[in-house]
Amino acid sequence: MKKITLFLVLIIAFCSCQNKKAETTIANQEIKDINEIVRTIIIQDSLDVFSEDKNSKMFCSELRRLNIYIPEKRSDGLIPPLPPRDIYISEILTTKIKGETFFSSKDSLYLLKQNSNPEKLKIEKELINKLNTITVEKALIKRKKSEMFRFYEMTIPVFSLDQQNAYVQLDYHCTGLCGSGRAIYLKKINGNWKIIQNWQNLDKLTLKKQTISIIYKLH
Repeated sequence: MKKITLFLVLIIAFCSCQNKKAETTIANQEIKDINEIVRTIIIQDSLDVFSEDKNSKMFCSELRRLNIYIPEKRSDGLIPPLPPRDIYISEILTTKIKGETFFSSKDSLYLLKQNSNPEKLKIEKELINKLNTITVEKALIKRKKSEMFRFYEMTIPVFSLDQQNAYVQLDYHCTGLCGSGRAIYLKKINGNWKIIQNWQNLDKLTLKKQTISIIYKLH
């Protein structure tokens, strides 16, 4: 009975979030955490995206929203697959790291609330000045001109209710049919964000030949 009640509450909350997507304000502290997470991932994951290196890859200066959905079974009993750039909340809540769930059920409503994040969020200017940045729109222009491009695109982090845990998707796009995706879990330890788990998203790898076309359809 408790599971049914929780499921109904989640559906109501999800619908509410969908209806309030115009309310896209993010608290200042959360903005600060988001930029610190971007910096943490670049440094701890050793992404070669610094502007000083002429051969470095690029980093998308605009973070994209990660849409979180509640799985609903079809009439045939199957749960339909989501676009590779979105995620089911059940996937976030059931992920275990070192034998323990990273997010708990008490985070459910707050995670869904973050569906009202802006569609795009530009990282801080101080960070942009240190990186070799690009936008998806500029990548599209490069593609039309048959120019080479290699860049990382990151989602706006989604946070736990206590703001101590975060989840991010990091995609790598490049000319041709290459591409990959990673799921990154972070925890705030002694005031600093640290990557706790970082693994390749297998669903994205199987769909990597469609990566570029997916970007063009969604931007």
